[in-house]
Parts: sequence; C-alpha cells; structure tokens
Amino acid sequence: MEYKIGTRGSKLALIQAEYVCNRLREVYPGEQFSIEIIQTRGDICKEKPLDQIGSVGVFAREIEQALLDGRIQIGVHSMKDMPAVPAEGLMFTRVWKREDPRDALILRSASSLDELPEGAVIGTGSKRRSFQLRAMRPDLRIVNVRGNVDTRLRKMEEQKLDGLVLAAAGLHRLGMQNRITRYFEPEEMIPAPAQGALAIEIRENEMELQQMLDCFAHEESDRTVRAERGFLREIGADCHVPVGAICRMDESNNLSLQVMYGDAEGKKLAYDKVCGENPEQMAKEAAAHVRKKLAGRVALVGAGPGDPGLISVKGLEEIRRADCILYDRLISKELLQQAPSYCEMIYVGKENNRHAMKQEEMNRLLIDKSMECRRVVRLKGGDPFVFGRGGEEALALAEAGVPFTVIPGISSCIAAAECAGIPITHRGISDGFHVVTAHNRRDELAEIDFAGMAHGDDTCVFLMGLSKLPEIVTGLVEGGMSVDMPVAVIAQGTTPNQQCVCGTLDTILDLCEREKPVSPAIILVGKVANLQKKLGEGYITGKRYLVTQVDGERNHLTELLEKRGAVVDILWTGEIRYDENAVSPEQLREADWLVFTSRHGVEGFFRCLMAQQIDVRILAGCKIAVVGRQTGKRLAEHGLQPDLIACPQTGEALWKSLSQQAVTGDNLLLCKASNAREQIPASLMERCHIHIANVYENFPTALCVPEIQTYQGILFTCASGVQRFAEALDSGGRELWRRQSCCYSIGPKTTEALRQQGVENVMEAAEASYEALAELL
Repeated sequence: MEYKIGTRGSKLALIQAEYVCNRLREVYPGEQFSIEIIQTRGDICKEKPLDQIGSVGVFAREIEQALLDGRIQIGVHSMKDMPAVPAEGLMFTRVWKREDPRDALILRSASSLDELPEGAVIGTGSKRRSFQLRAMRPDLRIVNVRGNVDTRLRKMEEQKLDGLVLAAAGLHRLGMQNRITRYFEPEEMIPAPAQGALAIEIRENEMELQQMLDCFAHEESDRTVRAERGFLREIGADCHVPVGAICRMDESNNLSLQVMYGDAEGKKLAYDKVCGENPEQMAKEAAAHVRKKLAGRVALVGAGPGDPGLISVKGLEEIRRADCILYDRLISKELLQQAPSYCEMIYVGKENNRHAMKQEEMNRLLIDKSMECRRVVRLKGGDPFVFGRGGEEALALAEAGVPFTVIPGISSCIAAAECAGIPITHRGISDGFHVVTAHNRRDELAEIDFAGMAHGDDTCVFLMGLSKLPEIVTGLVEGGMSVDMPVAVIAQGTTPNQQCVCGTLDTILDLCEREKPVSPAIILVGKVANLQKKLGEGYITGKRYLVTQVDGERNHLTELLEKRGAVVDILWTGEIRYDENAVSPEQLREADWLVFTSRHGVEGFFRCLMAQQIDVRILAGCKIAVVGRQTGKRLAEHGLQPDLIACPQTGEALWKSLSQQAVTGDNLLLCKASNAREQIPASLMERCHIHIANVYENFPTALCVPEIQTYQGILFTCASGVQRFAEALDSGGRELWRRQSCCYSIGPKTTEALRQQGVENVMEAAEASYEALAELL
C-alpha cells in the first residue's frame, strides 16, 4: 500500500518527515512511502507574532484537513506546535524518541549572555521565551522574529540583532549545533510542552497503521510528553499566553514535571514542580497549583426565581463587578444589564434536550475563564445548589484549584408559591414540605416515593415537572392520596407572566389542558393550596393591566406596576406636539407668575426658550406654580424650583392657591395644551391678567383597543384618554367597559370623565400621582 506523509515545506519540516519516511521504509520494505508538501497558514503569515495570527495549530490545520480528506495518510509535525487535543476524527500515535527539549541561545558576536551590553536586542517569536528571558535580564529588548531557522539567522545579521533564542532540537536536526552559544537549562527557561518531540498524526480507527507507527515508540519520551501535553490540556492554554512544561525521568523511572504559566502581558508568571509516576495525574496537580496562584475568583450566584428584584444584594454586587458572566436560559435581561459594559456574556442555557453545551464543557469553560478574568460569575436561576448542578460546578472548580464562592438564591419552590398567594407551610395545615425534581437525567420521571408523600400532611412540591404532570397525579393517587387534594400549578412564577392554575388531583389535568400553563412551572400539592383563594387576591403579580398613556411618556406608572410583578400593556391615546413659538420674550418680561398644569407644559416651555434662544434669566423675579410633584420634578430638571405646588395635586387646588397668593394686577402666564380646558376661578380672572401659552397639543392618534375582558383593570391618567378610549370602542365593547371593567383613575377630572361615559366601577387614587395610583391597585 502507498502511504503519503504530509508535512510543511520548510527545511526542518522536510528533515523531520524524511526521518519518519526513512524509518518506515527500513522496517516495512513491502510498503510504499512518499512525502507531500502542504503549505499552512503559519507559513504564509511570517511577519506577525504567533499570537496575532490565530490560536495553537496554525502550522497544522491544512495538514489535518488533508488527513481527513484522505489525500494523505500520515501527518508529521513538531509536537510543540500542536493543540492539546487533535482535531475530531484524528489521533496522535505514541511518541518516538525526542530530541533535546531545551531552548538555545545564538549570539551574533558576544560569547555569553552576561557579555551582552545593557539594552541588547534579542529576537524570538515566543512570549514564553521572551518573559523568561526578561526574568534573567530585565534590561534586554525583545523583538519579534519569525520564519524558519535560516530566515531567522539571516534576519539576525541584517537587522544587527544581538542574538536569537531557538529550540535546540531544530538546530540539532539541521546539523547546526555549532551555531549554539549556550543552552538554557530547564531551571532557567522552561521549554514549550513537548518541545523536541515529533507529532505523528493519523485518522482514528486506522488500527493497522497505528500499530506500524507505535513500534517506534520510546517509553521515556512517551511518558514525559504525556505529562507535558497533559498540563497544556489541563491549563487550557493557547498561543496568546506563555506556557511551558518539561518532564524528566530519573533512574528509578520516577517523573518530575516543571511548569510555568503566565498572562498575555507577562505581568503574572507562576511556576510549579510536581513529582510522581502517573503523567496525567501529575499534569492535573500542576495545573491546579498554578491556578491557585493565578486564577481569578468564580462566584456561583443564585439569580432567584425570575423576578430580577429578588436577587440578593451580594449577588447583584457580583454582577456589577463581573468581567465575565455565564448565564442560564431563565435569567432576566434586567439582571444582565446590571453588568459593566466590558463584561463578556456567555449563554450556557438548557431547555429540554437542547443544551448550549454539556455540563462537562461548562465546567471546563468556567475553569478556563477563571484564568482570563479576575471576576467570573456563574449566574444560575433559583439557588445554585437546588437542582441546579451548582454542586458539580463547585467540585470541578475545587479540583482545578480555582477559588470560588457561592451566593445563595431564592428557590422557585418557595417564591413562586408565595407570589401566587400560597404559603408553603402554615400552622395547623402543613408543618413541612418535600421538594423533588420530577425528571432524571434521561428526561424520564424520577424515582419518587409517592406513597411516602401521599400519607403525610406536608406540602409536596415538584420542580421541572410540567411535562410529567399526568404521571405525578397518577403516582400520588396510586400511592394513596385523595383525589380531592388541592393542587396548584404555578407557571413562570414571580414574573409578570405568572399564571396559577388551581384544582385538585381529580381536576388539575383538565384545567391545565384548558389553561395551558408553560414552563418553567412548579407543581404544589397540599392543603395549603386552598389558601390561594384568600391570599391571591391581594397580589397583582402576573395580573394584566391596560394603561392609557400619551405617546412619548412611558412613564413612572408603568415602571411601578412592573416592579410589583404586573403585566402592563400600554395603549397610546395621544401624541404630544410642541409649538416652539408659543411664548414670546415680551410675555416673559411682563409675567409675575408662570403656571404649569402638566410636565408637558414644562417641556414645551423650555423648548420655546431653546428654539428662540431666550436666556432663562429673563425669569428673574417671576414666581412659578405647578400642579403637582411630578411637574415640579420636571421643572427641577431644568434647574428651577417651584414657588407653589398644589395640594392636593389637582387643577382646582392649584387655582385656589393662586387666588390666595397672587396680587391684584399680577400677570399670570399659563403654559398648557391647546385642547385642555382650565377652570380658572372668576375672582382670579377679575383681579389678575391671565395670558395663555398653548405650548403643546395632545393630538389624538388612531386607537385599536384590545379585548378589554382580558385585563384585570384599565388605568386612566388623563380625561382626554378616557374620551378617546370611549370613541375607539364599538357599541358592544363600550357596554362591556361600562358595566364590567374595573377602571382606575388618577384624579377628579379623570374620574368625572369616566362617570360621564357611564362607567360603573371606578376607583380614584388618593392623590393625583402615579405612586398613589399604583398603590390603589
């Protein structure tokens, strides 16, 4: 059979391939062996440092692809250039006898390192060599030099470099030992892992070819290289960071592994040495020791049950300082937005059988990121250790030597029930509770002691069990539980989309078929579920409300309701259009009072000033009156404080207060909407001069009112919104609204407008503010 051996085209690579080819021809004269030259990316990009042209493997990918394509049968590389794990579908054979693994110094004219003058220039393309060389001689200037050995030697002469650092093995194979000024012993400069060894690569399952190649294996070289490359694999290094490893065997066949590892800038370097007999175990120990010296800290943070406000203070602090966050599927965007702008976000979520990555890969990623970042957060839904596999991640970190901390989170088994109005325990009803996961790692029903659950009074909670609900019901009934036992299925608990389906073991399947709750959901079985009818009424979590608002003012009311867990839909009833010429400098010079009846009036007024370039100091001596705190707050944003705030916060109270404080003959400039009606007292109009500035218009927009019966209530924040809402309804919808809808009003004018429309169920806030309206619910 003909075997093609793939290699790079450099002189050294060809010497290595020819060495392999000749050995095979000697032992297997009946087979044909030939060499095929393959150009790699590393050969093309000769001027850039290795860390700028890609990760480990830039000298191998094209050869590996040729192996996979079947164009060659054997690939020959320098083992130090190879990634820790071969490409999928390929494998390395056992290691042949390696060359000298040390690094060597070649000087252009000096005879020793000590003779080099201060600031001498040394060339190398390796961060590992550069950082270790600086440790010996901090004054040296290190420059990047790449290319084959002949190219580097030529550059040394042309660029007048004082010296080069190269691998001794390559110089030996090229017969250039005489150019070496001195060798660096491993105690001075730890070589690259597997330096001096050849990597012979073939396709997996080529058993006959593997046996042919393994007959050349050298036991000492194979064991020492396994330890060195094991460290490379365990530490997860690439060409962006300096990594070194050298393993040596003594006369008793015991191994000694020396390693070094650092960050990309060389600011932190860690060294370690372990001894033993098992190369793989030694590699793990050395990597763990290095991580203890260099790794950042990982925080396993419980994000809570869904509501971003339920994370712990400590957990939120970790998010806000994180350099990297690995987060689950159910983590809210609001929490992720708390992270710094530079924080790396990695999604590692799981949903049914669709996993972003396997748990083992996730553990590995956590370990690797700890070596790149100072603060890594593993953000997990609920509590990290309650059916969250946080224990497995903690064990992996501990074994890898990575410092970590655990920040508990509120589990949905408690929080979802509470937010639905169900206490998980209650004196006289349930003195305890059982919490189990409903499925196993094969996505089958877990082994659950249904009989033990069925014969007690404790509350039973099943997590991740919505798809197993029929089997859970059957198991409990067959275990002896009454079919009349109350059951609550709480989906998307503590979030605005919370849904609670209550029934009994006899009815819950039909109810869920009708209501169709979606995961994540908890299943709660026990007498405490009966309390939901009484306690659930006091919650707005998961209930849907319709809020009428003017375009451009996704206001504080919506935020207040959403923070309480409500689902808020907004119906835009108007669009604000400003008139930037509504106020003149003459009016402002004559004004004794500025009067604002809305924050839009404030905004429109200052737009007039900006558009006409009117200096705000024109208001010197003018007093300002506002209808309420929110209007006063908007005024304060422009650097002005009101002299009068109406109490209560109504137009009527505003004009009453002005009647008491304005002096006869005062000029009052009212900034308002052109389509707003103000009930100014006649007595005030008789004593004072009222000037109107229509700084904006609340312009009606086309409305498409959703099905109002789907809402727990409708909130109105102005009288115009009531009028436009009514006009948008058909006769049937208008009658339903008047008779059945629960309407919440921000103040007297809005309430009056609702009454005029014939709405029967109207509740008014204690004062005209968003806070009071939210509190009313």
